[in-house]
This record gives sequence, structure tokens and C-alpha cells, in this order.
Amino acid sequence: MGAARLLFTIKKQVKIVNITVQEINSVDKEIIVTATREDLNPKFEQALKNIRKKANIPGFRVGMAPMGMIRKRFAEEVEAEEINNYVQEVFRDKIYPEYKPVGEPKITDLKWENDILEVKYQVGVKPEFELVDINSLTVDKLVHDVTEEEVDKEVSHALTRRGEFADSEDPIEENSKITADVLPMDDHGHDTKLEEGQEFDLSEPDNADLRKDLLGKKIGDTVEVKIEHGDHSHSYKMTIKTHKKSTPAELNEEFIKDASRGEATTAEEYRSFLKSRIQEYFDKTSVDFLKEEIADAMVEAHKFDVPESVVDMVINSYLEEYKRRAGGNLPEGFNMDDFRASSFERAQKETKWMFIQDKLGEQYPDVEISPEDVDNYMQEEAAKYGLTVDMIKQFYASSTDQIENLRQTLRSQKLFDKLMNEINVKELDKETFQNRNK
Repeated sequence: MGAARLLFTIKKQVKIVNITVQEINSVDKEIIVTATREDLNPKFEQALKNIRKKANIPGFRVGMAPMGMIRKRFAEEVEAEEINNYVQEVFRDKIYPEYKPVGEPKITDLKWENDILEVKYQVGVKPEFELVDINSLTVDKLVHDVTEEEVDKEVSHALTRRGEFADSEDPIEENSKITADVLPMDDHGHDTKLEEGQEFDLSEPDNADLRKDLLGKKIGDTVEVKIEHGDHSHSYKMTIKTHKKSTPAELNEEFIKDASRGEATTAEEYRSFLKSRIQEYFDKTSVDFLKEEIADAMVEAHKFDVPESVVDMVINSYLEEYKRRAGGNLPEGFNMDDFRASSFERAQKETKWMFIQDKLGEQYPDVEISPEDVDNYMQEEAAKYGLTVDMIKQFYASSTDQIENLRQTLRSQKLFDKLMNEINVKELDKETFQNRNK
């Protein structure tokens, strides 16, 4: 690591700013700013003069109190405020234009001793790297054609879901409906806020992880469950409060019309309807998995440092999400250091992918989103949900975050479309895909 000593002039506020830059690594820098009382006195004196103009001191007319009295009474307060202003001005006027910090810069130390000010900033800068040849990378893709056995299973689930449910003391089955008191847990096993009376239909595909952990359990049992979510998981303690067991419905014309929303009237048509829906699900899941595979492959292929300031920003977003799930407050005994340590690897990976996407955006300028892209998306959404385009526009116009999130989503989709056309894809059947990492 090396240090570079730079001198900058800041107009009006001080004569000379002494700035020392220490390279922590290729993307993190410690910037040390020093200034003397002589440098800062013009700011102090001007602030004291401004106070004197308005000061109402007993025995003196407003604005006429002696400067010595003003200085004695207000000097300490003025110095603290002006030093704070100075620190912000140096960052805004000199450090930011010179280094273009990214993420959340922080002041790691500030000392005002013996008429010497020393401020230490830690900042991150955008990493410099070259994109690898995308054609040199290979990713796995799930390819699956729905089988008749899978259709049979879905018919059975549909009949069970629409059957008659009654309270039961029996062990929980695949198609049971339950209520449970749910206690989210952090990454270190700490309890958070209890969520009482949560309802779950275990036949739903989204509840597959729950179904696996709850099968065979009974009312009153407390079970620890883990829900997979992308590249991480959430843990919960669930205490089962009620259990409803189903008597399956009858597969007749009335059931078929209702379950297919009028798209089928016979058993054969209903099976065809279900098969197309299941295939749509697998196709969408395949694309989602492929996006994860591409992101993982790109991150693995690029070796560069990422700034701590951005990693911290991402970890803070995890913390806010954790607090939201915990009811707005961190649980008693929560260990912030442990949370950050356990989140670091995931946040570092996400940060690297963010910078890679930015670099890809430079390579593929046509992935930038135009007003026409947004309009086309809104028209598709309106048609999908049977709404007017104006209603969709009003929804997104209700929040600047909504429209920005939409733009980012559309940009990400265009980028993945580009990558899918260039990266090598190895197609795997469902069993091979599921067992490849075992």
C-alpha cells in the first residue's frame, strides 16, 4: 500500500487543505484531511460576527456586544458547527470530484486537538476491470417436458384443494391446511417477533419447504423450518395450532368448469389445461434458474475487489429487510457483528454482480430503457390483468420508486436476453439438474 500527498485549494473557506491518500486496496481509500486553526479562523470569525449581529446580550443593544464577550460565550459551539460544515465542504468540493466515491462513504475518525483538525474518511471507488469473453462461459439450463404422472398428481392436488376440509387431530398430510404461530429467527438463532395465527395450504407449490418439514406433525408440535430463498434461506419456529384435513372433491363437469375458469368441460380437456399450466411453470422456473446460473458464472469469472462502502450498503439493505420481517425492531440480544459477518459473502457477491451489470451496460448500450419500452410493458400488463393502460400508469406514477424499480427490472431483462444469446448453455433434464451438486 502506498500513500500520496496532495494539496488542494478550497476557495473562500480556507487557504490550504492538506490531503493524504492511503490506498487500502485497489478500491478502498483512506483520505486524511488536516487543517490548522489558522486555516479555519476565517470561518470561525465570520460565524461569530454573524452571531453578534443578532445577539441579544443584557446591557448591550442588539448587535453591539463586544466581540470578546461573543467569542467567550459562543466560540466552542461555533467551532464545532463550523468544523462539521468544513468536513462536509471538503468532501463535497474536493474528495467527491476527485475520487467519485461509490456506496456509503464514512468518517472513521475526527480529532480537533491542539489547534489541529484531522479527519479520516474511508471511501470506495468504482473497480476497474475488463469483461471476460462471454462465449467462453458455460451454464446449465433445466429442460423438462411435463409427464402424465405429473398431471395425475396435479389433478389429485386440485381435487384435494377443492374438497371438504374438516378439523382433524391426525398427523399433517401433504394436502393439509394448518394455522400456526410463526416465530422468525435471525441467522444466529435469535427469536424475533411472533406472528400468530398464520394460515398455510401445504398443497401449494410455494409451500414445498414447509410441507417437507411439517409432514407427520400434530397440533401442539413446535417445528423448526427453513425456507429457501434464492441463494440464502430464512429460518422459523412454527407451533401448529389447527389442522384441517381434506375429503377430495369429485371430478365432474361442474368441478372442471370451475377449476379451469371455463376453459375445459371434459376430463381430457382439463388434463390438457393443467398440463399447459404446469409446463408454463417449469418454463418460467427454468428461465429464473438460468438467470441465477448466468449471474453466478459471471461473478465467478471476474476477479476484482469490491469497495467496502458498497458491501456495507447492501448489508444495510439486508438489515432493513430483517427488521421489517421482525416487526420493525431488532430482537433483544441481536449481535450486529455476527449479522454482518454472516451476510458478508452474499453481499460481496451481490455487489460484484452490480458492477458487472454496469460494465455490461457499457458494452451493450441498447439495453438502456426507453419510454417506448416502459409504454409497451404497461400495455402488456393492462392486457394481462384486464385493466386500462391509464390505470397501470397511475399505479406506477404513485411512487418514484415504483417507476425506477420497473426501469431496472426491464433493463435487467434486456441484459439477460443478450447474455442468454451469447453464453454457452448446457441443457439438463430435471433429475440431472436437481442432483448435479449432490
